[in-house]
Amino acid sequence: MKTSLRIAAGFLVLLLAAPSASALMKPGQQFLPFSLKNIDDKEYTVKMEDGRLTLIVSEIVAGKSQVRRTHPAAVLIDFWATWCVPCRAAMPYMQKLHEKYKPGEDQEQGGLRLFGIALDERGSKVVRPFYAKLQITYPMLADATAGPGSDGILRTAQDMKKPYDAATIPVVYLIDATGTIVHVHQGFKPEHIVELEAAVKKCLAGGKG
Repeated sequence: MKTSLRIAAGFLVLLLAAPSASALMKPGQQFLPFSLKNIDDKEYTVKMEDGRLTLIVSEIVAGKSQVRRTHPAAVLIDFWATWCVPCRAAMPYMQKLHEKYKPGEDQEQGGLRLFGIALDERGSKVVRPFYAKLQITYPMLADATAGPGSDGILRTAQDMKKPYDAATIPVVYLIDATGTIVHVHQGFKPEHIVELEAAVKKCLAGGKG
């Protein structure tokens, strides 16, 4: 009897410790807007403006502030950390998606914008040297941005971690032009990328297909 109780207690501990897939934000939910700094100090803000998914990129050039607004067809966010082995395994696949579907340099509408969200607590101090060793060109957002606390925008990677349920990584979310989450997966398997690319193609086609 005591042995049975110990086994049952052990299963209960494992159950409580295991990540809950039901806690992930689901397709059909609205994404939560965010604003973070890339490792090159550019600020990337993703929010809804006039009912459209909007990317705002702010940077200082020659001492002057420059701001650019674009409206991507989709935004993909990949939560990762430098110590996460499956995260690193997924990165070459993410890079291929970035290269294949990114908008042109002067393109103001359409295309896929892909962002790595680094959960390392030291931010760019850790991520920057790691990034320099990789064959990766999509932005790695690692540091906080300043702003009013009342605007509903998440401004640190740690602030994003709980609502996006990124305690177990990698976690990937694809957001369409209406701000709706259309694909989610946790962990990494090559078949995840097949499903993800199909969802990206659908977003780029305006949700058709």
